[in-house]
Amino acid sequence: MPDMLYWLPGAALLAGALLLLPTISPTNMLVRRGMILLVLLLSIRYFWWRITQTIPSIDKPLDMTFGLIFLGLELMLAFSTFMCLLTFWRHRDNRPQAERNEAESHTRADMPAVDVFIPTYNESWEVLERSILGAKALDYPHFKVWVLDDTRRDWLREKCAEIGVRYLSRPDNKGAKAGNLNHALNISKQETGAPFIMVLDADFVPKRNFLRRTVGFFTDQRVALVQTPQFFFNPNMLQHNFMLSESWVDEQRFFFDTLQPAKDGWDVSYCCGTSFIARRAAIEAVGGYPTETITEDILLSFKLIDAGYISRYLNEKLSTGLAPETINEYIKQRSRWGIGAIQSLFVQVGPFGRNNLKPVQRLLFLETANYWLSLPTFCLFSLIAPLLYWYGGIAILHAELAAYSYHFIPAFFASTALFVWVSSGRIVPILTDLTEFICASRVAPAVWSALLFRKVQPFRVTGKGLLSTSVEVNWPVFTEAATLFVFTAVAVVGFHTHLVDGYLPDGGDPTLYVFWSCWNLLILALLLLLAIERPRMRREERFLINEDVRLSWDGQSITTHMADMSVSGARLNMAPEQAMQLRDRAVILETSGCPPIQAQVTDAGGRHVHLRFDAPEQHASIVTKLYTGPYDSVARRANIVTALRGVLRNAFGID
Repeated sequence: MPDMLYWLPGAALLAGALLLLPTISPTNMLVRRGMILLVLLLSIRYFWWRITQTIPSIDKPLDMTFGLIFLGLELMLAFSTFMCLLTFWRHRDNRPQAERNEAESHTRADMPAVDVFIPTYNESWEVLERSILGAKALDYPHFKVWVLDDTRRDWLREKCAEIGVRYLSRPDNKGAKAGNLNHALNISKQETGAPFIMVLDADFVPKRNFLRRTVGFFTDQRVALVQTPQFFFNPNMLQHNFMLSESWVDEQRFFFDTLQPAKDGWDVSYCCGTSFIARRAAIEAVGGYPTETITEDILLSFKLIDAGYISRYLNEKLSTGLAPETINEYIKQRSRWGIGAIQSLFVQVGPFGRNNLKPVQRLLFLETANYWLSLPTFCLFSLIAPLLYWYGGIAILHAELAAYSYHFIPAFFASTALFVWVSSGRIVPILTDLTEFICASRVAPAVWSALLFRKVQPFRVTGKGLLSTSVEVNWPVFTEAATLFVFTAVAVVGFHTHLVDGYLPDGGDPTLYVFWSCWNLLILALLLLLAIERPRMRREERFLINEDVRLSWDGQSITTHMADMSVSGARLNMAPEQAMQLRDRAVILETSGCPPIQAQVTDAGGRHVHLRFDAPEQHASIVTKLYTGPYDSVARRANIVTALRGVLRNAFGID
C-alpha cells in the first residue's frame, strides 16, 4: 500500500464523525454505546500492534528501557480511557426530579432545616462577602448560615454580626478544612440539629433556588449527598491569557457536565468539596468529614458508598465561584487533588481496602489515582522522548511513520470524536492539552512521591481573588518550555538540513520523530504564550445582563436596555442622541432585584452610556442580584472554531 493511503482509514473516520455526530444527541445511548465499542475495537487493534511490533529489542537496552516506560504510560492512560468509556455506558439526568422537588417545596409547610457551612481560611472580605450574601439570599423557609473561620479574625466576627450570620472559630487548625467542618458539625448539632448540611467554599455563591431543587432528593433514604457542578464567574488562566472567555469554557466542564452525570448512572458520583448538600446522619455515621487525606471530598465519597449510601448528581448551575487566576495557583490546586487521589489508595475504604465497594466501584475509584499518575507523567515524557532520539540516540518506538499512522490515527480520531461529541465540544485537542502540559512537570513528581515515599505536602488553600496590574511572566514554566522548544527546534532544523544524518539511531523512523517534534513545538509555543500572564485589572467581574431598565434624571425617565453590569457600574445601550443628553449627569437606575440605584454617567459616547454607582447603601442588593441571578461573565458553551481561531490569532497572528 502506498504510504499516503495509510492515512485514509483515519481520515475517512474523522470525516464521517464530523458530518454525522453533530446531528445526534450525546445522550442517544444507542449511538453512544456503538461509538464506545468502535473506540474499544480500534484501541485494541492499535495496542496489539504496538506491543507486538514496536518494542525495541533487548540488544538495545536503553531503547528497550525507555520504550517500555513509554508503553507502560500508554497502557496506564488506556486504562483510564477504558474506565471513562465504561462510565459513559450509562447516564443519569436528575433535572426532572429537581423540577418536582422545587414544585413540591412550595406546597410543603414542613421543609426540613438546613445548616449552610462556609469554611474560610484566609480569603478577603471582598471574596467572602459574595458568598455570605448569596447564602443569606437563599429562597428557603428554614436555614441558618454559618461562617467557619479557621484564621480567627476579629474583623470577620464583627462583619458576620452586622450581616446577621453565625460566626464560628476553633482554637487550632487540626484536620484543615475537614477538621473545620467537623467542629461546626458538632456545634451546629447542639444549636439547630438541622438534618441537612450544605457546604460552600468561601469563594462560591449559591443561586437562590439551590435548596428547593436539592432537598427533595433526600426522600430516598439511601441518598446521603447531592452534588452540583462548579461553575466560575471569572476566566481561568487559559481563558484570560488567550482572551477566550467568550468562546471557550473552563477545563472542568468535561468532568462536571459529562463525566459526573455518567458516574451518577453507576451511583458513584463524587463529592467535590463545595456546592453540595448532605444528610447529617450519614456524615455522622461515617465518622464525620474525613481527615486521613488532604482531599476530604473524594474520601467522603468512598466512605458513604462503603456505608451503603449513594450520592446523586444534579447537573445544573446552582452556584458560581472563583477559578484559580494564576498558573501557580492552578498548579497548587491540581497537585493537591492528585496527592489526595494517591492517598486514597492506602485508606481502608479505598479500592484496595477491606470494605463494601463493588468491583466496578473499586475500578472507578482506582482510575482517579491512575489518571493523576499517568497523564502528567505521559505529557512530560512525550515532550522529552523526541529529544532522547535526536540527542541520545534512543528510539523508544521502532516503527515506520506509515505503519504507526495506519494503526494509531484511526484509534486517535475515533476516541477524539467520541470525547468531543459526548462532551458537546467541551474537550478538544490542543486547548485541553495545554491545561495538562502546563502543570505536568510539577504534578508528576508530587504524585509519584506520594505513591512511592508517602511524601505529602501540607494542605495549602488555593489563593483566589488575586489582582495584577502588569504583565507577569511565570519564569519557571517559561524557562522550561523555552528550553525544550529550542532543543526540539534545533533537532528538526538539523535533520532537514542534513546536519544529523550520520548520528541518527537505527530502529526509529526519523520522519515519525519529525512529526512528533513538530506537534511538541506547537504545544511548547502555546505554553510560552500561556506563561506570559496578562494583568487582571478588574477587581469586579462584569456580567452580561441583557435586561430592560428604567433611567431617570431631572424629572425625565426612559426605558432602555442594560447590556452588562458590575458591582460598581453598568453599561446601557442607547441611541446616540439620547446618550449625548446624559453626559456627566446624575441619574437613577431602576432594575429588577434592586431598589433604585443612584449613579453618575461617566461616558456617553456613541451608542453606549456608562454608569458609576454612587449608592453604598445598595451595595449588598447589587452583589446579591449579580451573583445569585441567572447571569454569566464567561462562556457557558464552547465554540471550538472561534476558540481555535483565537488561539492561532494570539499565537501566530493568523485569523
